[in-house]
Amino acid sequence: MSTVEKVLEEVKTLTPGEQRQVHHLLNSLLENQAHPQATEGEFHQMLLKKGIICNIPNPADDADEDDEFEPVDVQGRPLSETVIEERR
Repeated sequence: MSTVEKVLEEVKTLTPGEQRQVHHLLNSLLENQAHPQATEGEFHQMLLKKGIICNIPNPADDADEDDEFEPVDVQGRPLSETVIEERR
């Protein structure tokens, strides 16, 4: 009896829930082998196809946000001191 046949016999003894877990694990392993070194674009396409994201982010948009960042100047005691004092 081959290893695959032994594994199949063992899987048949599992509960339906356990069989689903094995199924999901095998699918995950096979999917990871299918995309071992996906580019960032391929990764985004995969997430889009699975419905995990609804659109592919534009890297140029992120660069614009960083250019517009201005730190806030806060007067008074540091916030950390206020938090510590209120916890007492």
